Formats: sequence, structure tokens, C-alpha cells
Amino acid sequence: MAHELDVSPSDRERPGSPPVVAPRSVDLARWCASRGWPVHPLAPGRKTPTANCERCRQPGHTHKGCACIQAGRWCHGFHAATLDFARIEQWWFNHPGLGVGVACGPAHLVVIDIDAHRQQPPDRDRLLPGIPIPRSVDLGGLANGFHTLGVLAALRGAVSPADDETTLRVRTPSGGLHVWYRAHGSHRWQCSAGSSSTRALAWQVDVRANGGYIVAPGTTTVAGTYTAVGPAREPAALPDWLARELARTGHLPPRASPT
Repeated sequence: MAHELDVSPSDRERPGSPPVVAPRSVDLARWCASRGWPVHPLAPGRKTPTANCERCRQPGHTHKGCACIQAGRWCHGFHAATLDFARIEQWWFNHPGLGVGVACGPAHLVVIDIDAHRQQPPDRDRLLPGIPIPRSVDLGGLANGFHTLGVLAALRGAVSPADDETTLRVRTPSGGLHVWYRAHGSHRWQCSAGSSSTRALAWQVDVRANGGYIVAPGTTTVAGTYTAVGPAREPAALPDWLARELARTGHLPPRASPT
């Protein structure tokens, strides 16, 4: 993040460590791209991509073969993500209020998105899909994704990603946490929502991977700034135990499995 998001002139020529104070968006975008993470603009003050042009908003229009993307415009969200520094500078110098999103798939990232929403927990058989939790286990106090992920990690004898100081972790304005990992080899991990009945890792734990994006650390929205926490400023390799859990819960395409 471009000083730890406050970059020196030399850093602007060759981005180094991530910023800790809010950086200029163009510096943040260049810092991400220098790590091989394709970036795309987010709407000013928001965590969602910038709107498509009028033509691209029409029903039936998709990113495939879109002339806007081919011409270097930002329609279709993460599908327009780029590593091209000239394009990055054009976008963010001309529109400094834009936020920065990272396309997870082409960046070979798997981000564990832990939520802390105030919600009534579901029945215990929906807390950890595929893992029955005996009635003898006291779940009093379980209230959010930090807790369900902690239970999953404890069952596997592992450190919860929320406490993994070896990898980049980013506090969200809502009190959640994004835990960034490098994906294994050619595995195309899939996205999921923790509330999904078809594919989920744990209640209130989303997965951002192929087909999704993540807000870059240092990005500021009306709700606050996405802030890196802990000592690590780079994603570590996806832990083996977590890769197995993602595969078990359907986060790989059919007929694919981790080695």
C-alpha cells in the first residue's frame, strides 16, 4: 500500500510496501498492479464498481466482446480490471475520487471475507455446511463469522484465518475482516456467500475468488477506510487445511480437486 500508504517519490516509480494512511487512489492502484493484481475502479465513496455506460446497461449486453473494455474503458466492473499502468494512470488521475477494486481470479487470490453483522444465527446444522455440530456443544455467544470460522479452525486443529498473522488482513469499515491468500497453482477457486444454501464455507463467511473482486486495502468509502492490520502486507499461500475445506464445500469447479 503506497509510506505504507503514504508513498515517497521513489515509491511512485516502483511501488514497494503497502500504505498505512489513506493514499492517493492512483498510488494504491499502481501498488496493487505492481503485485500482479489487476485493478478496476469503484464508485466514489462506495465499495461497488463504477456504473456501466448507457449502452452497456442495456438488457442482454455482457462483458464478452464489449467494445468499451477493448477501448480501455471501465464498464462491467472486474471484467475491465487491468495491469496496464498507462490505463491505470488515465483512470485514476482523471478521476481521483474513484476507489480501487482487485479482480481476485486473475490475481490468483482467495480472500476470506469475515462478516460481523448483527443477525440471529441459523440452526446449528447451517453454521458449518456438511459438519454436524452435536447438541452437546454449547454455542452460546456465537454471533458472527469470526465465531463460526474459529469453530471450523478449532475442529481442524488450525489457526483461524482471522488470527493468521502470516498473511495480509484488512479491517473493513463495518468491523469485518478480509483475509488475503495466494491461490494454489492453477486451481480456480469459486466465490460464495456465507448465507448461501448451495455453496458456503461457514455462516457469515464469504469467499472472494474467481468471478469476484475485493476492495483494496487503503480504499476509503463513506463508511470508512479498509485498513491493513497486523504485521503482514502480502498474501501468504492458502493453508492446506483451508484448501481442503474449500474443496469439500464445493469451491472448485466439477472434477477439480486440490493436489
